[in-house]
Amino acid sequence: MKGIILKHLQKMEFVCGLKQFKEYSQEDGVELLNCLNKLFTSYGWMDEKRVDYILHAGMRGQYGDFYHVNEKNVSVWINQYYAHHQSQIVQEVQAMNRVDREPTEDEIAEWIEIGKQIFRDNYQYAKDNGYCKDLSEWGGNWFNKFQEKGILKPWEYPVEDIEKDVRRELRISTRYIDEITVGAKSKNKIWKLFILESIKENRNLDKLI
Repeated sequence: MKGIILKHLQKMEFVCGLKQFKEYSQEDGVELLNCLNKLFTSYGWMDEKRVDYILHAGMRGQYGDFYHVNEKNVSVWINQYYAHHQSQIVQEVQAMNRVDREPTEDEIAEWIEIGKQIFRDNYQYAKDNGYCKDLSEWGGNWFNKFQEKGILKPWEYPVEDIEKDVRRELRISTRYIDEITVGAKSKNKIWKLFILESIKENRNLDKLI
């Protein structure tokens, strides 16, 4: 796992423009590497593939702006990755635990609370700033949960117009338009409209989760 972390730290300057690792002394560089390795290995569901994915996405700003790579920022990246892949991770952990033991109620409650706290933080951010972060930073499962409860009704939004806008945006950056990408980006736009409308109408979704 250290090898993957080191690979991303060494490419930091070329990926996100930060010379932080390059300018570190050898002692500080080793300290950062050990710190991040300890952080990643503290998550039982973490593996090398996920470490690579999280650092790749995080250093490219997919989890938000950052100015240093440190334990605090990488913890945010890990939590956002967990929120987006919560269902899959829980299933994997449960499958692994069936071999030895079932997860405790405290463990399950902790996983659920992490997802809820990410939602509360993002909802408060949207309230304070009038801007809704991408669905990937909330966790895609929230879209489905509110839809299942009948609170979020995608068909009430101008879906066709939203999809047209997405295709128009994609044509600027790519020659081939993937309908799966169109669907995902349209879903993201609907989520943002839903959140901002909910705040405007004082629905307090953070109290309903």
